[in-house]
Amino acid sequence: MKGSVVGQLAWSLGVICTATWPFAQAVRSAGVQDQQVLRVTTHLVEVHVVVHDKQGAPVEGLTRGDFTVVDNGKEEQISVFSVESNRRMQEPIEPLPPNIFSNRVARQGGIPTNVAVILLDGLDTTFWDLAYARRQLIKLLTQLQPQDRVALYFLGRQLSVVQDFTGDPSPLLEALRRYRPQTAAQLASNVQTPAMQDRFEGLSGLAAVAATQLDAGMTVLMLMDESVRQYSAERVLDALLAIAEHLSGLPGRKSLVWIAGEIYLPLQDNPHLSDKRRRLILTLNHADVAIYPIDARGLFIDPDFHAEDHDFAHFDRGEHGRALDAMNFAIFAANYIARETGGRAFYNTNDLRTAMRTALGDSEVTYTLGYYPSHAKWDGEFRPIKVLVNRKDVEVRHRHGYYARTALPVENADPIALLKDAAENPLDATGIGLTVRARPRDGAADQVEIAVNVDARDLTFQPVKGLWTVRFDTWVGQYSNKGASLEGVSKTTSADLKEETYLKILREGGVSLTFEERIKPGAQELRVAVRDAASGSVGSVRIPLADLH
Repeated sequence: MKGSVVGQLAWSLGVICTATWPFAQAVRSAGVQDQQVLRVTTHLVEVHVVVHDKQGAPVEGLTRGDFTVVDNGKEEQISVFSVESNRRMQEPIEPLPPNIFSNRVARQGGIPTNVAVILLDGLDTTFWDLAYARRQLIKLLTQLQPQDRVALYFLGRQLSVVQDFTGDPSPLLEALRRYRPQTAAQLASNVQTPAMQDRFEGLSGLAAVAATQLDAGMTVLMLMDESVRQYSAERVLDALLAIAEHLSGLPGRKSLVWIAGEIYLPLQDNPHLSDKRRRLILTLNHADVAIYPIDARGLFIDPDFHAEDHDFAHFDRGEHGRALDAMNFAIFAANYIARETGGRAFYNTNDLRTAMRTALGDSEVTYTLGYYPSHAKWDGEFRPIKVLVNRKDVEVRHRHGYYARTALPVENADPIALLKDAAENPLDATGIGLTVRARPRDGAADQVEIAVNVDARDLTFQPVKGLWTVRFDTWVGQYSNKGASLEGVSKTTSADLKEETYLKILREGGVSLTFEERIKPGAQELRVAVRDAASGSVGSVRIPLADLH
């Protein structure tokens, strides 16, 4: 099913003043007010900068005058300056009313301006290296500070959420300490012994959920055919992209700690993967996400080296040379993605806990510099950025540069197919803020009314011949408890708005669409996704049908 709305937005379509009071109040409070910029064709470039002294401690007290920004060799005037600290917490937000759902991560309340995600990459990591990383992660969690907000995701055949952002690591810590995955022999036998059935006995609710997610990921990983794992590069890129889109709705600098046995990023060998890698870097920078790759293999040595040999002249590089080349390429890839996003790579160390702790603490104090480039070449070309600080013996870290374009490159794929991909992602995309009211229609259990409010600040409005043009696509789908798509409806909204209509939409908070869906047998969840046509930004939200009243 597909509908279209073309022309000016009527009030029945879009302005939230038509919504009932609880929905309107929820819409107005769902986002993080005063921390989002309206997406019109402005050319402000923001750079998040962290500065550390020789001991690795954050340098505080810097002012605008202490920084110099150089864009492609030319110094630029700093127009926006702010300082953020993860010691300062946002005030918790009132819970949403019944039947109202939002993809704003900040709605969980108490989230600081800087958050971190830890990704355990099982695709490119041996079972034993994963086990060692788990032990190091437990040590890290026991040392979390009250202001730390950490999420843990696992990548097996697909990306799964072990636990999303939380200030209380105790459930996750409990799950990691007591979790014992099934062995390959147990999986092969497919026999449920009492010991296996009691693996999660005694775990609290959240800990049991986290352990179950880990178990599912590890089980799929151990059963995965080797030929499938050889093509893991695209899955890794997709997972990193999904996390970036999930974090894009949060303000400030975000850290993504990527723990893997081998960091691999396609450069020129595969055009499709190379294009996806470039889009990943664009999305990470657009979302202000810095990546911290950590090599889970720990300390390693040159594979050509053998203690009993004293003469290396006879060595034929052969297999050993290829192993060394692969090792060096992994180090190069780790440094590359860290440099491009403003993070830091960790390798050749067994102290994974300290590496993780360093990555989490890197954004303790963040300086945000904004400037309007003096160049007029918004042609998509890459422009390097260099930030200088008038302090001696300090380390300055920030993203390496940006592509001079007004928005992310828009893929030429079917927009509805892209929306379905976003809906099937285990993480809500937050590039477009969504607030959804879903409730049974007139008491009928198999019919649901769905009102989708789209945050106008996240849409791209373009001035064309005295009007403001906007276009976005919406998908509302039904899914089983296994994620199978059952049915869905799409709608394309395109409008040319007069100034007064455009301004009123902004004042009221956004535009809203309404749908009526008859629930299919076996449906357990509704999923809503919206994609801005001009920028390619996406927002999505999941609605468990069991939560509707």
